[in-house]
Amino acid sequence: MSSLLGKISAKKQKMSTLEKSKLDWENFKEEEGIVEELAIHNRGKDGYIERKAFLERVDHRQFEIERDIRLSRMKP
Repeated sequence: MSSLLGKISAKKQKMSTLEKSKLDWENFKEEEGIVEELAIHNRGKDGYIERKAFLERVDHRQFEIERDIRLSRMKP
């Protein structure tokens, strides 16, 4: 019984597609010499969400300003 378990555990585990892709990507980055460039680019990866939120706040504020102007013109 223990020899059977030994054979099963000694059997080489297959690499998943995800693991293989990750390994391939790491190798590609090293071969192309783009590791540093990607690291610099990824520093601002949260920037998109922050910019989008900022633009939404600006748009809302602009709407409020224009609304206030319209309302002030309507009052006698």
